[in-house]
Amino acid sequence: MKKSIAIHSYKGGTGKSSIAANLAVAYAKQGSDVCLLDYDFRAPSLHVLFKVKPQHWLNEFLEGNCRIEEATADATQRFGTKGKLLIGLANPSSDSMREMMSKDRKWEMKALHKTLGAKKTILNDLDMNYLIFDTGPGMYYSSINALASSDVVALVMKMDKFDVEGTKEMIKGIYKALGRKTGILLNKIPAQQLSSEGGPEKMATLVESIFELPLIGTIPCFCELMATGGRMIYTHEEPQHAFSQAILRIAKKLEQF
Repeated sequence: MKKSIAIHSYKGGTGKSSIAANLAVAYAKQGSDVCLLDYDFRAPSLHVLFKVKPQHWLNEFLEGNCRIEEATADATQRFGTKGKLLIGLANPSSDSMREMMSKDRKWEMKALHKTLGAKKTILNDLDMNYLIFDTGPGMYYSSINALASSDVVALVMKMDKFDVEGTKEMIKGIYKALGRKTGILLNKIPAQQLSSEGGPEKMATLVESIFELPLIGTIPCFCELMATGGRMIYTHEEPQHAFSQAILRIAKKLEQF
C-alpha cells in the first residue's frame, strides 16, 4: 500500500492537526512506514506534538536549500512504532511565518514541483507506505499544493453553520478542479447525535446530501481532549481511548478509500 493523504479543513479549530498526527502514529504502530509533513506554514503546530528537531525545516526544502530527507526527523524510537515514522516540520518562528505569507504565485508554482518531487522520493525512493500532509486551513497556495500532491483528501469539519457553508464553497472553488478523491471527516460531534437510533447512518446521509461527498468517519466531542489543548497523541499514549479507536476506524477506511 502506497498512498498520499492530505488532511484539510475550511477553517481552523476543527482538530485537523491532531487527527493528522494521531493518524500517522496509528499507521506506524500497525507496522506501516509513514512520513508526516507539516504544510501549515502560517500556523505550524506539529513541532509541539512530536518534539523532534529535523536537520532542516520544510521551508528550507521548498527554497531548494536541502533534500527532503534532510527536512525530516526519525521519530520511530521516540514513539516505539513497528513501522518507520518520519516527521517534517514547518519553521514555527514568527519571521518564517511572515516570510511564507509573502510568497508570490511564481514561488508557489515552484513549491508545487518541489512537493510533487518530495512525494515521489518519500513513496518510491524511501519506500514509505503513507505520506500524510497536515495542511493549513482554507485556500492558501501551500495547502493547495499539498492537495494537488495527494491521492486522497480527508476534509475535516464540524457541523456548525459557518463550517458547512464555507466547506461547500471551498469544494466548489478548488476541490472539483483538483479532482482528488475526497471524503468528509466530522470531528467534535455531540455524542447524543451519534448515539441516537440511526445516528451514524443519518449523519452519513446528511453529509452526502449536502456536500455530494462520502463520509469517511465521525469523531465525538471529547472534553478530555480539549483539556489537553491538543498536545497529546492519544494513539500513542491512550490507544484504548474512544478517540484512538475512532482514528483506527478512519485509518482503515482511508486504506480502502
